[in-house]
Amino acid sequence: MPMKRKLSPAKQYAEFENISIGNIVIRFGPAGLWVYSRAYARAAAALPAPEKPFEPVRYYLACHSIELSLKAYLTIHGATMLDLSESAYGHKLEAILIAADAKQLQTLVPLTDEHRVEIVNASDYYAGKVFEYPAMGEAANAYPRLPNLDVLIAAAQLLVQTLELPCKEA
Repeated sequence: MPMKRKLSPAKQYAEFENISIGNIVIRFGPAGLWVYSRAYARAAAALPAPEKPFEPVRYYLACHSIELSLKAYLTIHGATMLDLSESAYGHKLEAILIAADAKQLQTLVPLTDEHRVEIVNASDYYAGKVFEYPAMGEAANAYPRLPNLDVLIAAAQLLVQTLELPCKEA
């Protein structure tokens, strides 16, 4: 009999995919990820414009929304929450976008070339946690690859808006 692998406390909840009430089974992954994505996108858009050239919070919120929306899309197409939590994607927005594109994301969500460029530009900063912790090397060089925040927020909002119904119906 194969041994059950031990999951970290954070990932143990990723095993639960469905909620069953009577004869009704609801897939939690797509809708749950979408709800969180919407909250992060709303927060990114609602915060006031930065007083300084670089304030990381809105970047982080927009990128996290994008990550969750793309992962919600992948769950619609068969990925499990556990797959997504343990996959090679991690927090690499570019890799997640490529995976979503392989599942025909572009037929549902009309991301522009500008959206895509800025998501890719944000990928290393986001995966490297530059929006979460001080990165002295980047700060000393004035964040040379910093994505356009307005475009990231617009991409996050577009993903949330377009994926609402598919995620709720999944």
